[in-house]
Amino acid sequence: MPRWLPLALVLLVPLASRADAGGEIDWQRRVLKATGQGAPDLNAPSIAVARLGAERAAMAIAQRNALETLKGATLESGGTVGTLLQNDGALRSKVQGKLRGVRAVKTHYFSDGGVSVDVEVPLDQLPAEIAQGLKPPAAAAKPASPSNSTSSSPPDAGAQ
Repeated sequence: MPRWLPLALVLLVPLASRADAGGEIDWQRRVLKATGQGAPDLNAPSIAVARLGAERAAMAIAQRNALETLKGATLESGGTVGTLLQNDGALRSKVQGKLRGVRAVKTHYFSDGGVSVDVEVPLDQLPAEIAQGLKPPAAAAKPASPSNSTSSSPPDAGAQ
């Protein structure tokens, strides 16, 4: 066995776990989106009971993923929402309350009784300290359409 293989596994495992983070912020629509998946209880008396438990679990995971995604967002002051929530317990409670009240936008039912739930939270429904202070990444802040440009030259005129 090559000596570099254990090192490669140690380095790649965190990347694989972050690939399925379960949440993102759609800056164009100003919406926090998250996904959660729940497995059925195999000892449930019926598929309906198993699916209900899976749906509850999926919703809880989606809410947790939404909170984790929100914690990683950058504020205009330079910090992150996570540090702001860590220092302010009342604000953290408000945010968790808003996230508990979300409704599923899309629900996927699988044949084995498992459930996948997609939720969306408008950023404007979050407490004002967070909603007004969120700063989109540099790539999301720039408009994608060339129709907003003020110059009359074609976009590739200088690229020769």
